[in-house]
Amino acid sequence: MIEITIAPNRITAHGHAKDAAGCAAVSAILYALAGGLENLSYPVTWMIEGGGAEIPIPDSADAKAMRLMAEVGLRQLAAARDDIAILDARERPQEGL
Repeated sequence: MIEITIAPNRITAHGHAKDAAGCAAVSAILYALAGGLENLSYPVTWMIEGGGAEIPIPDSADAKAMRLMAEVGLRQLAAARDDIAILDARERPQEGL
């Protein structure tokens, strides 16, 4: 099981999918995010290695837009697979407030 935590200022992932395709899909999204942040010249220190990843998100509109794109992809992937879970670290508004 890959557990992905999505927060406004960071995305982390830990664990392994049940097959190589699941691991590769999560890795591809995370590498695209990390590479995009580097292309924006943000000096972030990110880590992606077997079984774990941590990508801090700088406080800028461009970086936050990239994080949102990665979040959408990761959520779609998790919805299609039973071995990838999203753990939200973001507070969401309550219904009716």
